[in-house]
Amino acid sequence: MALKSGMAAQLGVKAETTWGTFVAPTRFYPLISESLTEEIDRIESEGIIAGQRVLRSEQWAAGNVDVGGDIQTELYQQGMGALLKACFGAVATTGAGPYTHTFTPGDLTDDHLSVQVGKPDTAGTVQPFSFYGMKVTDWELSIEAGGLVMLTTSLVGKQLATSDSLATASYGTGAATPFTFKHATASVAGGAANVKKLTIKGSNGLDGDRRFIGSEYRAEPLEADLREYSGSVDLEFESLTQYNRFRNANEVALVSTISAGAAASLTTTMNVRFDGATPEVDGRGIVQLSAPYKCIGTTTDASAITAVLISNDTTPV
Repeated sequence: MALKSGMAAQLGVKAETTWGTFVAPTRFYPLISESLTEEIDRIESEGIIAGQRVLRSEQWAAGNVDVGGDIQTELYQQGMGALLKACFGAVATTGAGPYTHTFTPGDLTDDHLSVQVGKPDTAGTVQPFSFYGMKVTDWELSIEAGGLVMLTTSLVGKQLATSDSLATASYGTGAATPFTFKHATASVAGGAANVKKLTIKGSNGLDGDRRFIGSEYRAEPLEADLREYSGSVDLEFESLTQYNRFRNANEVALVSTISAGAAASLTTTMNVRFDGATPEVDGRGIVQLSAPYKCIGTTTDASAITAVLISNDTTPV
């Protein structure tokens, strides 16, 4: 008997050739949660009809369509390249198995996805919700002691359809195996750091509200502002060293390494400035230090942040 709850849900993505033209998903990820929605404005007339007390049928119409929301997954040991490419924009692949995929900030014009979420109804049918032309506006990678490595992506797109066929979900070896905190290490200024929690965030500076007469759908979101990469590092207050990096306006290397073996790792190298890190005493416990940071390019965009994914995938997408 078919499952009639979220236990039957599925998430699949595929890079599109033409923005807003659906392609059937080929990459599938175990789904934690999603908030992808379609909102349709209602336009109402302000016109007065003599003696009328209630809005009439001819006095309203459907308006702009707004498609977007968040997807939360774990960071899996294989198959993550499709999402990372949409987050960063540029990738270079080398190797002959395992393969090294190097992601850097790059052109996002061709980085749009068809995203299909299978949503089970109580009759036991998994209904396909296909979102066209989805582009990543923001993303966050989070590593916390005691937990799994998490990836959240925020997207906007063109439109939603429920008439496409539901793709058959398949998960390759390692594509449903998450990285854990035990796979992760971090260093600051070349020295190992005892990190409680590390977040890495990206904001792609997209203009997602390009609207024109003649269509209820947004035009393709385009880059209209600087990229911003930021996050925070949570540590114990071990000495003044980390605090002084903030006070002295230093730029230092921050490296996050997540590795489960020779064919499953993600290393993110950042040049960062710290934007605040004053330790505060809050009771008898160990004094904590939360250090927010922002990535800064020294000579190129890639010098601000570069992510190297090693996997068995021949291509990232």
